[in-house]
Amino acid sequence: MPEKPATTAIRILPRDDDGNGWSRILPPRAPKPPLEGEHRADWIVLGAGWAGLVDGASAPRTRLRRALLVSAVALFALAAARPQWGREEREVTLSGVDVILAMDTSFSMDARDVPPSRMERARYIAASLLERLSGNRVGIVAFSGSAFTSCPLTPDLGAARTLLSGIATGAVESPGTNLAALVAEAARAFDREGSGERVVVLLTDGQQDDLRLTPVDEVAEAARTAGITVFAIGVGTAGGATIPVPTDSGPTLMRDGAGSPIVSRLDTDALSRLAALTGGAFHEVNPRDREIEAVAAAVAGLAGGELGEEVARRHREQFWIPTALALAALLAYGLVAPGVRRARVAPAASPPAPS
Repeated sequence: MPEKPATTAIRILPRDDDGNGWSRILPPRAPKPPLEGEHRADWIVLGAGWAGLVDGASAPRTRLRRALLVSAVALFALAAARPQWGREEREVTLSGVDVILAMDTSFSMDARDVPPSRMERARYIAASLLERLSGNRVGIVAFSGSAFTSCPLTPDLGAARTLLSGIATGAVESPGTNLAALVAEAARAFDREGSGERVVVLLTDGQQDDLRLTPVDEVAEAARTAGITVFAIGVGTAGGATIPVPTDSGPTLMRDGAGSPIVSRLDTDALSRLAALTGGAFHEVNPRDREIEAVAAAVAGLAGGELGEEVARRHREQFWIPTALALAALLAYGLVAPGVRRARVAPAASPPAPS
């Protein structure tokens, strides 16, 4: 009896795993197709003449497509991280407002009627303002009985923030709260940089006990002459508080000549008058930071002038490179056909005629 030709089974599916209406090809050793049941019609038995075609199918292209898809996803993720390398320099014209943060460093700023202390609160307000003054130049002047520029006017607010963290009570050796010295030093800081709009944000309790100090009206006149607008923030309370003094034997209180503890109070009258006479405004500290928002909004509302030019340096954005590679990978993914060949069905080979 002639030998029965080898056969190969394939199953015809509506769509395969790759989303194509192709056949899933089973190797010769796969389980035999069902002989009955509703899935019997899905199977076609091919004769030996087609076995080489079907059994030789492989998936190198499928693996290539998967590799391209994974590569595209990874490249898009890299592009989202915004890689940067190389540097570029360009000249930019600065425009905005010049702002001096005037920090009172007299020992009365150690009073704790504003928690955790007046000085801590003043630093917090100044740091919060720096976050809202982007696009302007900011400088810092520390003052008590005299004044000095801690940070010259700069558009680098990060550098200003670093220098602000070093401001503390006692930073200026001369005691007291000399507002006239502050205005004079602020005017020099503005003049050195050749600025346009000039703003001083004054952070102080405003208490001037020394009768030799310049009256507020004269301080305001000097500020107006220098083109300075003062926004005063009163750091303290009308009720006041004693002033702690650290010693080797432990904390004690600052006392007057008679031995009584000194109570430092916020001088709202002097600060509000100074601000009003210079075209600014006075604000007291607020638990909800309303004084910060008010001053930042006032500065933003001023007409900024040209502040000069500087060279801006930054790293070059290179996200377009992985983006282009990812798009190329997706294009290749679409052009590469799946690795499974389209099955062709033919009748089984007829057995040889008997001799």
